[in-house]
Amino acid sequence: MRVGRDQLREELRDWVRGGARGRGGRLVVEGEPGAGRTAYVREALAEAAVLGCRVRYGAADPFTAELPLRAALDCLHPGGAGRAAVIALLREARRPEQGGGAWLAATDLLVSGVEEWCARGPTLLVLDDLHRADPASLLLWRRLGRSADRLPLLLAATRRPLPRRPEVEQLCADLGAGPGGRTVRLEPLTGPESAEALRRMLRAEPGPRLREAARQAGGNPGLLRELAAHWAGFIEITRDGPEPRRGDDTGGTRGDGCEDRPDEGPRGRPGRPVPPAPPGDGPGNRRGDDREFGGFAELTVPEEELPHPPDSLPRSLGYLSRAAYTTLRHAALLGPAFTPRELALVQARSAREVLAELEEPLLAGVLEDTGEQLRFRQPALRRALYAELPRPARTALHQEAALALAEAGRDPARIAEQLLAGGALDGWAVRWLADAARSLIAAAPAAAAELLERAVGQADRADREALEGSLADAALMLRRPESARLLATLHERATDPGARAVLAFKLVSALMIEGDMARALAVTEDALAERVRSPALRLRLEACRVLALAERGCPAQAHVLAGPVVAEAARLGDPLCGAEAHHAMSFALFHLGRGRESLRHVAEGIAWARRDPEANDMRLLLLANQAEGHERFDEPQPVAAALREARELALATRSTGRLVVTEALGAEFHYRLGDWDAALAGAARADGLPVSDGWLPVVVHGLRALVHGHRDEREAARGELALLPSDAFAAPAARRYGGHVLLARALLAERAGRPADAVRELLPALADGPDGARAYERPWMLSEIVRLALECGDTATARAAVAACGRTAAALAEYPGPALALLRCEGLFAQDPRLLGRALERAERGGRPLVLGHAWEDLAVARAWHGDLAAARSALTQAVAAYAVPGARWDIARADARLRSLGVRRGSRSARRRAANGWEALTPAELKVALLVAQGRSNPEIASALFLSARTVQTHVSHILAKLQVRSRAAVAAQAAARRPGPEAAPGAVPGPGP
Repeated sequence: MRVGRDQLREELRDWVRGGARGRGGRLVVEGEPGAGRTAYVREALAEAAVLGCRVRYGAADPFTAELPLRAALDCLHPGGAGRAAVIALLREARRPEQGGGAWLAATDLLVSGVEEWCARGPTLLVLDDLHRADPASLLLWRRLGRSADRLPLLLAATRRPLPRRPEVEQLCADLGAGPGGRTVRLEPLTGPESAEALRRMLRAEPGPRLREAARQAGGNPGLLRELAAHWAGFIEITRDGPEPRRGDDTGGTRGDGCEDRPDEGPRGRPGRPVPPAPPGDGPGNRRGDDREFGGFAELTVPEEELPHPPDSLPRSLGYLSRAAYTTLRHAALLGPAFTPRELALVQARSAREVLAELEEPLLAGVLEDTGEQLRFRQPALRRALYAELPRPARTALHQEAALALAEAGRDPARIAEQLLAGGALDGWAVRWLADAARSLIAAAPAAAAELLERAVGQADRADREALEGSLADAALMLRRPESARLLATLHERATDPGARAVLAFKLVSALMIEGDMARALAVTEDALAERVRSPALRLRLEACRVLALAERGCPAQAHVLAGPVVAEAARLGDPLCGAEAHHAMSFALFHLGRGRESLRHVAEGIAWARRDPEANDMRLLLLANQAEGHERFDEPQPVAAALREARELALATRSTGRLVVTEALGAEFHYRLGDWDAALAGAARADGLPVSDGWLPVVVHGLRALVHGHRDEREAARGELALLPSDAFAAPAARRYGGHVLLARALLAERAGRPADAVRELLPALADGPDGARAYERPWMLSEIVRLALECGDTATARAAVAACGRTAAALAEYPGPALALLRCEGLFAQDPRLLGRALERAERGGRPLVLGHAWEDLAVARAWHGDLAAARSALTQAVAAYAVPGARWDIARADARLRSLGVRRGSRSARRRAANGWEALTPAELKVALLVAQGRSNPEIASALFLSARTVQTHVSHILAKLQVRSRAAVAAQAAARRPGPEAAPGAVPGPGP
């Protein structure tokens, strides 16, 4: 497996070429089982054979480790007279009267033979799996290593980190030392490298589900290949072209994740044969078979429904001591990550003892230190270790672990994980849950809800009421469809007026999250009709009534009711009431189309919420509204500030429901700014959070599909749309945010040459209504209907879209987006360069590359229609430049095609497919990060400067290192300095990529 190791391959080829020119050297290749050590040295063998070197290869065998010189003999003389001569000396050495003379003679014979080979020409010797070799072979390899500097001899050896044998450690240190020695460590594959490995195994582009599931291999090529074969029946491959190798044809594998060692090689002098490279992937032809790749590979089931990892996986840990293996298996009970202290508590041992037994798994890379915890690097291996324990034993151990952690006062979320896996709750667990419910709900609402439901059924009447109240809080935090049903049941069951009012408020909140405003309004009115003793709670219910009325299409009535609510909140002086009152007023104003006034009340609500941590949830909601409001006014700085504050607060308070909103808004924000890699990263974070808001799949898969579509990655776009559930648009909120899905479907239809179908996909945008009025993308979708309908000759639909856009722009007169879309609609319909020029002016002020590219493209077409071909060509060039910023390859192709039909062509193709390596391969987002890395900025500093998460920055840095083919941040800075222009450059300036 050679994916992602191009720099190491090139260094290896240089090493072999030096040997072919007579320069000796020593090489040690280290890596965990499955890392691809054999495949790596096979590159050297193949290259050396091509260059005319004598090559010999051997692998140490654990079953013959006690036979002296067996490993070395298998390498140097797998057969023939040379082998027979050495074996004769070894037999003679076994006689008591011979002493050590025959051993030395056998060693000298082998060394002299190698020297004779070197006298005839350059020689490459490879001893695989050095950690298994017999002591005599190790001594021989040491002698040969000392000769490599004075002979045309290349000496290579591979090893695992375990078992640690002192003689192997010393030999490897000696071989890797000095000018002629080097040591190569094969690190785990990164996420993109694993995706590329899958692409080569399956000969198809892996989809998002499959890429995510590949993380179970932890970057281990051998394990990834084994899992791909294990999942073969659950991987569907759709082909666009000729049918290449099937997805389940992953080939034979050995412990290193490469092909089995062959019985005979393709070339070379007599001796141990060279293992062949796969077709089209040998030296000089690494990507020769890329043209055969095509189609899209995706899982047919969710990752959690994939079959359990192969039972054979734990056998790959046979090199661990029994104590280390047992401790590792107990650690698997604690989940993907754990602390040594937790494991010590569960095992009733000291942390020092546990750490001593975890040293081997850490050295072997089975565990990795994340700073605060130890983590299983390969989730599939952890699951296989966990499954080795019988189910009754696992259940009992989980219960004991939960009790031990609870008695030590550990994190409630960790205790809950153990209780969930431990079956029925004991009495102590119910009591603990009642006491820890509040902190557990904040940390892990899903686990809290499941445990509380179990506990309610087991608790006595005295504890049940408190547990039901906590269950209501957990249900509301989860934002799941069943939350409203559960809260309604609890509300009906409650008899105390105060408790009923509190549950009514929570039920209304859950119904609003679902988008069921009619029922929310009815519950609110019923609750207000009852006696509500708490003035603060009554005010919050009145604020809910304002929200429901505004959403139900009665914003004027809502605005009238909001005034007294704001006044009463000021009188009460309660921060939470103040925040909710201003939220209600801002919502009513927003529905009235008074965006600036709405934002002022949002800011006042945030100021109220900052006064009391109890109002943090409302603060998060208001920050999201603030970001969305400024986004509508094309004001990126306040959007970024609001999203940054919201994200930090959501993470600090563990508010998963609000965090998913923040991540989704951040993804939208980056999409519109043209930073599509950051948008995809944000969508992935949102998709990975444990919430089930009905709108989330629509937003996530719609945005991903649209990005892939614009990038002309059609199979990936279709794969995202296929992941949408059949009832994706059932909830009103989902319909409101469904514009990306409709635009993606239309894009794919147009790309397939079916513009009429593209129009049909967008027709829902023509319908007026509350959902349509609030849909951010609606004006733009209407302008796309105009463009596509005119292309089909459907002037009636185009005219209807112009009229609908006019109504929307009038209703949202404050915002720049609808006005721009209206100018575009009218300009397209009339092919009027003047109107389209005004649309272009607005697009330039908005700073959105995709919109700007469309504006230039529309103007180019209009100018060409009016015969001004020179101006059309200039506008087309500008359109392509704008589209190139986010990498919108399909839009560039479409613009070229539209203008080509009108006799306009660009002078040069400035938007070729991005290079695979080098500065030209970096995306705009990666380029920004690379330049800051070159300035010496740390990841946290870059994250703060670019409004990204530290994890996103780390992902970008990994991609940058791979594409620039370097291994350190210093090397990135060095490359940037090398590309710096001459003396005229400003001091300290960091250049971008060259032409």
